[in-house]
Amino acid sequence: MTMLNTRRRGPRRAAFTLIEILIAIVVLVLGITGIVALFPTAIDSGNRTVEDTYAATITQSVVDAISVGLRESRYTWVADSGAAVGRPWTYFVFNHDGVLDVPPGEPEDFESGRHPVPGGGDDLDRIWTRDYCVVLPQARVPDAENRDTKNEPFFVYPVPDLSENDERLSVEQRSPERLRRLGDALIDNLGEAFVKENAEGIPTAWYTRVYPLGRYRDDGSNNSRRGQIKALYRGEDDTDPMSTSPTTDEGIALDPYPTYSFCFAIKRARVDTHGAAGAGPDGVIDGQDPFSNSLYELRIMIFKNFDADAARELMGTGTEMVVPKTNSPIQTFITLIST
Repeated sequence: MTMLNTRRRGPRRAAFTLIEILIAIVVLVLGITGIVALFPTAIDSGNRTVEDTYAATITQSVVDAISVGLRESRYTWVADSGAAVGRPWTYFVFNHDGVLDVPPGEPEDFESGRHPVPGGGDDLDRIWTRDYCVVLPQARVPDAENRDTKNEPFFVYPVPDLSENDERLSVEQRSPERLRRLGDALIDNLGEAFVKENAEGIPTAWYTRVYPLGRYRDDGSNNSRRGQIKALYRGEDDTDPMSTSPTTDEGIALDPYPTYSFCFAIKRARVDTHGAAGAGPDGVIDGQDPFSNSLYELRIMIFKNFDADAARELMGTGTEMVVPKTNSPIQTFITLIST
């Protein structure tokens, strides 16, 4: 007897065709491409967030250091001119990371450049050339209610480099002799001296020097490490304070802090005292308002990977040189300080 196979066969299953597989792959690739395309934007956004955080923190520390200097180490020097008594100038000690000079003692003699140094003795170098000496600017015309911006010089710190082509950028810019003759043409158009063109041919702010962060300062004992990145930012041991081996090579710091630097400019700020038709304050700061004798505008510029060599090359008169991107501030903060 023949047995019949009574098992019921299930429905026939169709396999994926090659075209269906290709379509699925294309859809998958398009989806992954869209996600990958977000990576550069996310990375750039993250980098900007980190830079903004560093910039804001550095700026706040600079403002604090300036406030401390004005409060605890402010001095006055009177610019005598022969038998006539000149006007007084205010200067203070700026003590912050990035100032590589030996911290000064007290008091200082601005005229002679002599000041006590820690451990006894005098430093006979000129105070106005030091990066810790900050002189507050004032109007070119003394004892006058000035409203003209052209008569309001501003000072940039750290002090400029020596320049053979532009006396306005000389390290002697704040010397006693220059401050005595502030009204001379030597101080005219100071703002123009700090402007160069960038790669796009657009005039941009240009600064000769900056305060480098995370570096060894001159402590009077081992000058060979002056200006080099501190070992702690390179992930290296620095138990021997006299050793130069940890930082003889600049290299790349593990901590990005030493890649940042800053400079700042100070000028007098306007105060709202005049309105229309000579009336009182009108709530608007404009050209009718005079500059204050006790209120200053502080502009802090934060840099990343500042190129000091390129800054020095720009000291020349050649027009072929442009300001590199690393020498343009990544952030600029403006605030007011009072004395």
